[in-house]
Amino acid sequence: MPSVLAYHRPETLDEASSLLSGPNSRAIGGGTVAVPESRGAKADGVELVDLQGLGLDGIEQSGNRLILGSMIRLGDLVSGGLMSHEPGGTTPGEMVPQLIRDLARRELPSTLRNQATLGGTVALGDSESILLAGLLVHGAQVHLHGQEPISLEQSLAECVGNRVVTAVSIELDDSATGGSATASTGRTPADIPIVAAIGRRVDDVVRMALTGLAPSPVLVDPSDPLRDLDPVGDFRGSPAYRRHLATTLCTRVLGELT
Repeated sequence: MPSVLAYHRPETLDEASSLLSGPNSRAIGGGTVAVPESRGAKADGVELVDLQGLGLDGIEQSGNRLILGSMIRLGDLVSGGLMSHEPGGTTPGEMVPQLIRDLARRELPSTLRNQATLGGTVALGDSESILLAGLLVHGAQVHLHGQEPISLEQSLAECVGNRVVTAVSIELDDSATGGSATASTGRTPADIPIVAAIGRRVDDVVRMALTGLAPSPVLVDPSDPLRDLDPVGDFRGSPAYRRHLATTLCTRVLGELT
């Protein structure tokens, strides 16, 4: 039997939500994860629900927050090639915080960046995603169809599942009162970091997020970053090595921010 039993391209959010309520349904944005996984699906197969026709690739400002459509490609985050659905046309790319643009550039190789979506990155919740760590320190909220926005922390803890992510909103930077810094260690400069520390200062408060220490990137107390964390080791680093990296990298980031 084929692993993909059906392909749907809904035109409304309600239709997409209904299609995704099926037990074997899977949402796809850019398809970087869902499509390869579907090739190895179980015998009962999967039904793919393509979200590309829902107009979820816009950007708008609401107060001190920037609302980014879930279907925005990571490559567009980097380049600033984002369109507003509000009268007025193109929104300047400079509105996307520089930290987010830099981390989106480092998240994936260029070919995958031009395919992968912001919503898909949130739904996947990869423990090594430096972009998710950057979103965490920017106070990200996840907008789900038919629900009130929830914090990215809550979304990562609960897993998006088959809910439709419509947007991700983040705090805008104030260059007069804040700043950001990153530090990471990988096997090579181009490799995914074994552990990364992402920090952002707002007035006198520093937010810190770590990757590689938990099932998903996590916000931590900068003064005690290892509290309640019990990392799992792999071929790239033991739990003890990951804890050592976390302490060292957090110290570097704090030094830059303070």
